[in-house]
Amino acid sequence: MPLYLHSPHCALWTNRSVDVDRDSWRILIVDDNAHSAEALCAALEAEGFDTRFALSGVDALHTIDNWVPHIVILDITMPEHDGFATARVLRRIARTRDAVIIAFTALGEDIVRAEGMHSGFDGYCQKGNPPTELLRLIGRLVH
Repeated sequence: MPLYLHSPHCALWTNRSVDVDRDSWRILIVDDNAHSAEALCAALEAEGFDTRFALSGVDALHTIDNWVPHIVILDITMPEHDGFATARVLRRIARTRDAVIIAFTALGEDIVRAEGMHSGFDGYCQKGNPPTELLRLIGRLVH
């Protein structure tokens, strides 16, 4: 049964969890907006995390060939492969099957929730929230 909690703009949708020490978190940001991807990557690196970014779903799949994330922060509206399609592929690949996947989009949660849960997303955080809100949500999914 899905869980909905805390911030009105960040929500936990599953009870999935990944057992990784906080200092070891590997986070992949997937967003076709280079400035947004770089800014979030820098903010999370400043918190001490090992981060990478990809500018498309296809680039994300190439990234995991050499570096496997514990957490994927995934935009929804991207050309070619949107976030839903990318999440479905990540769930089928053994290396990322158990990763935490968070929808990070300007779209409202009510627009994303049904297809997001069906595609394998674990949670949602609306763009515009401070990185601390995203980290709080991730903290609920990674132990």
